[in-house]
Amino acid sequence: MPMKVNSPSDQINRKTKTKSTGNVRKPSEAGVKTKVPVESKSRHVYIVAFAVVAFTALLYLHSLTNGFVDWDDTDYLRDNLAVHHLGWQQLKTIFSSFYSGNYHPLTTLTYSLEYAFSGYQSAVLYHFNNLWLHLVNILLVFWFVRMISDKILVAAIVALLFGIHPMHVESVAWISERKDLLYGAFFLGGMISYCYYLREEDEKLNVNSNRVRRKRQFYLFSLILFLLSLLSKSAAVVLPLVLLLLDFYTKRKFSKNQLYEKIPFFILALLFGFLAILSQGSAIHRGLELEITPLNRFLTVSFAIFKYMGMLFFPAGLSAYHPYPVIAMNFQGLVIFLTLFFNLFILGAAIYLLKYSRNWLFGLLFFLVNMILVLQIVPVGGAYFAERYTYISYIGLFFIIACLLVKMWESAQISFFRRFVLYAAVFLFTLFLSVTTVHRIKVWKDSLTLFDDVVNKYPLNYLGYYLRGGARQENDGSGAISDYSKSIEINPVNPKAFNNRGNIYSSIRKYQEALGDYNAALKFDSTLTEALNNRGAIKAILGNPDGALADIEKALVLKPEYTDAYRNRGLVKLQLNDLKAARNDWKKASEMGDDLSEKLLNRYPE
Repeated sequence: MPMKVNSPSDQINRKTKTKSTGNVRKPSEAGVKTKVPVESKSRHVYIVAFAVVAFTALLYLHSLTNGFVDWDDTDYLRDNLAVHHLGWQQLKTIFSSFYSGNYHPLTTLTYSLEYAFSGYQSAVLYHFNNLWLHLVNILLVFWFVRMISDKILVAAIVALLFGIHPMHVESVAWISERKDLLYGAFFLGGMISYCYYLREEDEKLNVNSNRVRRKRQFYLFSLILFLLSLLSKSAAVVLPLVLLLLDFYTKRKFSKNQLYEKIPFFILALLFGFLAILSQGSAIHRGLELEITPLNRFLTVSFAIFKYMGMLFFPAGLSAYHPYPVIAMNFQGLVIFLTLFFNLFILGAAIYLLKYSRNWLFGLLFFLVNMILVLQIVPVGGAYFAERYTYISYIGLFFIIACLLVKMWESAQISFFRRFVLYAAVFLFTLFLSVTTVHRIKVWKDSLTLFDDVVNKYPLNYLGYYLRGGARQENDGSGAISDYSKSIEINPVNPKAFNNRGNIYSSIRKYQEALGDYNAALKFDSTLTEALNNRGAIKAILGNPDGALADIEKALVLKPEYTDAYRNRGLVKLQLNDLKAARNDWKKASEMGDDLSEKLLNRYPE
């Protein structure tokens, strides 16, 4: 006689007595004609979880040799004065201000602690912390999935896919994506605590019972973890919706209390959602090369969903940057249009399969809910797709795959040959993901390898050349000029590329060419403080100190804490024989940590 398979809702509420009629289930859910393995003891659970973690750690070991990349790492670490010192003032700044279009103070605090030990000289500590956080998240995924499925094998498959999938490399190998790892840990912890809260639910219990007290503790713990997740990354705001999904999946009886208990979660979500809008307001539409019509935006969202699902099975064309697709009356436009029907079919199939299992709809909705904020419904930046956005959302799709595989494995009707083919397919797919992940980690070695990859994947997009130009600028000036020129050729309205190319011309004493580039940069963006400061320096070199002062002072109005501008204004004042004013500017720059200004003070004493 086949053993009975408990449903997820039975497991979460297994301590709650129910009427016999409440446990009636369809044959497909009751384990008819299946071979169900007996669940191992807890030590076997630990062995399986450890094996998944160890295998993932082995794949990611090479990430510890990677360095920094000029793709937010410089902004978050090298140029962020708030992380350069530990103190109450820095702590206040971290928690009370936005930085680089984001509000994630807890993540910034971890950078501050690391900077105190490593500075910006070695990246090993930063990568090590990213790696162990990812390994912790694998354990949390295993824990969460085992709670809702009560199957070690389902939990192991989901945890393994979560750990080794190449779409997750970006979140682990990129120091600046610490926020994914940190928010993910608290997010998963919040879901786990909520599952324990559901286990303790029993309306017949006395209000003074220990069980009710534990229930309240789990609820409060889930709320606290949600807050910590929000302080790590604003993407956590979707957790209240995920908790409602867990209510649905566990067949929790609907009541007003379900909505009341979510109110504190929604209040926190609204508060941090508002902060996210404030912090990213300047990024909306930034970087877009053309205005996107409402229809094209809708089609782009559909195509993004389709691509995210497709990349789960075939992660080819991975890149740190994925520009918007051009939607036109051609084959590509037809494919993008047809994705609408594909996505509707997948959703319809998941709803239809509700009569057999909630796994499909739960997994799909978990994926969509966690993706909803990053589908570029409101365009932010110049990319419509990013691999890091799948870090938590893919758990839903992994869950569907794992449940399907386990059901096939446990089927009594599957032949030996088919079982062998299934094992071989799973092995080969795991090998494919592992090899792709190892290769992808190497791509994140440094700025040059990363942006070489972007240019190779998108040779007709200007941003890859611009970024690679920055990576080449220090050691390969001619190569950097070539890349910036190519970037400008593709996108002539490119003020930062003009500014950076002007810097190279200035460094090789081609001052007229540099002045022309700074003029072009300011033509397209009159508030670009770097170009104003640089043009001021060039004007001083070319014998126009009055013009130099006008540019540099305008830069200081726009950016009062601009140390380079204070240093340059001091040099212009020295050129005008005003040593006292020059020293005042150098003192200000020195107080803000500018070593060059300190040297100038020593060189030109009063």
